[in-house]
Parts: sequence; C-alpha cells; structure tokens
Amino acid sequence: MTSGMMKTNKISQALLWITLGALFHSMVTADNKGLSLVMEKLSAIQRTTAEFTEIKTYSLLNEQIKLSGQLEYVAPDTLIKKTIKPEAEYFEVTGDALTIKKLDGEEHNLLLSNYPLIEIFVEAYRGVLSGNLKKLKQYYGVEFIETSQLGGVNNEAFWTIKLTPTDEEALEYIDVIIVDGVGGAVNKVTTMESGGDKSVLSIDTLASKK
Repeated sequence: MTSGMMKTNKISQALLWITLGALFHSMVTADNKGLSLVMEKLSAIQRTTAEFTEIKTYSLLNEQIKLSGQLEYVAPDTLIKKTIKPEAEYFEVTGDALTIKKLDGEEHNLLLSNYPLIEIFVEAYRGVLSGNLKKLKQYYGVEFIETSQLGGVNNEAFWTIKLTPTDEEALEYIDVIIVDGVGGAVNKVTTMESGGDKSVLSIDTLASKK
C-alpha cells in the first residue's frame, strides 16, 4: 500500500514538472515572439525626434540633477542628444564616431571602439532604437516583459526590456538598464549604476517617420 502510494506520488511529481516545464517553455516562446515584434516595429522607424527630461540621482551626494533637451535618432546608427538645461551640451554618435560639444566651444571627437565602456552604454540606446536585437545581445543579456496594459496612439501593449551587461568590467559600473515603451515607441530609460547612482530618462516623442 505504502509502496503504491509512493509510486503514485512520484508519477504525480513527474507530471507536475513536465507540465511546469511545458508552461515555462510556452512563456519563453511568447516573450521571444513579443520581443521580435517590438524590435520589428522599432526597426521600421527611420527617424524620430523627442523631448527628454532626465533625472540623475547621486547616492553619495544625496541630491538630484534635472536635465532637459532633445533626442534624435536617424537610421541606421545616428543618435543625437542635445541638452539645453541646466547647461547646453551636444552629443552625437554615428557609426564609430562620437562628438561631444560644450557650451564654451570645447569639442571632443572620439572613436567608440577606443572607449569600450562608453560604447557598451551607447549601444543600449542605439540597439533598442534601431530594433537591432543582434547588436544588443553582443553587449547585454536581454529580458523582455510585455504587460496586458494598453496605451499609446494605437492602444498597443506596454513592454519592458531589461538589459544586463555581459562584460565583467561594464558590470562594475552598470547594474542594469531598463527600457520601457509601448508599441514601437520608447517612453523611458532607467540606468541603475553599480555604485548606487541612478538616471531616469523620460522621452516624449514628437515625430516618427517610416
């Protein structure tokens, strides 16, 4: 009797694990399909312009700094960030070339390939905006979450892409980058740094052209 019950329990446990495994597989497959669909929508946009507000929180200083300005993405690989307040700064990256201009006229022209940590950070933004999943996976572990909540212009699903650096040196500076959006638009990028500092970039898209 006891032996029969034990055998039955083992069979029940085995069936449970098989069921959970199948369920997990279906969830992962659904997530991958959702991620591919979002990447496809993003890659279709050739040019987008947006206003941004960025809140930087410094853990050691216990203070916040608010920046605002304009973002522009032009396919396939140009990203421009114009900070207007609290002081003007111009940041542009195209391909491997990075240009930084200050209000006082100071200008720096760099190659991303010579600055791996800057390159990894830039590719989080550029990889998402271009819908280039292959590029993202060169630098990050990618986790995708889609919610049942709907919104945006076309009443599409909200989603979150969680990017965790795969490079050990990068992990010393960046814990995770979380990108939130709806449909084919990015709404917010949150960067959690290893030292406790945090940046929240809120994006208000003005125009997108396919």
